[in-house]
Amino acid sequence: MTGTVFLLGHVRAADSVNQFLADLCRAFTDLGRRSQFILVDDGVAPLGEADLHAPGSFVIDINGKMDTGNFPKLALVVDHPLNHLHLSEPGRRTVLGVIDQGHCELSAYLGAPTAFIPHGGPEIDAEAFDAERDIDVLFVGNIPERCVASDHWEEIALKMGEVASHASLDPFVLLIEALGSACEGLSRSKLKLLLDMATNESQRLSRVAAITSVKDCVFHVVGHLPKEVEMQMSPKSILHGFNASFVQSWALMRRSKIVINISQKFPHGSHERIWYAMASGSAVVTNRSRFVEQDFTHGRDILFYDDPCQVGELVNHALVGRGDRGLAAAARPIYEAGHTWTDRAERILVAIIGHV
Repeated sequence: MTGTVFLLGHVRAADSVNQFLADLCRAFTDLGRRSQFILVDDGVAPLGEADLHAPGSFVIDINGKMDTGNFPKLALVVDHPLNHLHLSEPGRRTVLGVIDQGHCELSAYLGAPTAFIPHGGPEIDAEAFDAERDIDVLFVGNIPERCVASDHWEEIALKMGEVASHASLDPFVLLIEALGSACEGLSRSKLKLLLDMATNESQRLSRVAAITSVKDCVFHVVGHLPKEVEMQMSPKSILHGFNASFVQSWALMRRSKIVINISQKFPHGSHERIWYAMASGSAVVTNRSRFVEQDFTHGRDILFYDDPCQVGELVNHALVGRGDRGLAAAARPIYEAGHTWTDRAERILVAIIGHV
């Protein structure tokens, strides 16, 4: 396939998604494909007409924000598709790259073909991998404020979020099952609101349970914490507060023995924190995912929790006798073989065939 892969970031987007696109651009280059990462502002992207219409050229953007008309595009949907109402009309010749295999089944909510394109990670940072680490445990993520329901549907959403918080369950699946036939009478915007509430409640409860279970170690936390949660934290915890910079959090990963990932949203996919942590030489404690479990084994190269209350115990176990280093070393070849952005670039090339 010839042509150019244009990866479009946005000047006001979170630096995490721009980092993903820049890393993915390098992956296409490594595969021998001409690629160009472009930061755009609102308006028309500065794409050259000759390159744009060359055989094999296509665009990659985040969440399908750019209307490419009849020009081929792969839109990386970096969270739940229902969070983006415009994806019901994403434009002609668009493929949606979803990060959870379960999202491929949402044909009733999506207006384009889908492909499973999970988050990936960069090449191994060999220098960081071998360096001494001054942080025992790192958690990066925000904890939402407590939400109060204003109607019956919102009560159901919060209850399903609570159920999801106790295990690696998908809040969306639980919500749809609980709503039953009532889904047909709800607007997409209302369903989006209910999903947001269920997801936020699952994140709030699971993350509070996980991080307050971590004791007696050098524990760094990056993200917004409600005041009542801050008061429950171990005295040894170092709270960085909200930080919008993924790059700065990534720098902390390189200093951390263990990185905790707590997300109920992708039980058939993965979160980028897993892969960037492994690339940085950190051991990973995370929720179960059928996708991640295909390649990684609990206790050998990763640690899975079944209930977020177990996180503190898993962390303590990994820190004994430098067990974290064994986990990180065992995970490295598996990660390099199938979870870098190079693997994801190959998936994208397969998904886009027939649309260029």
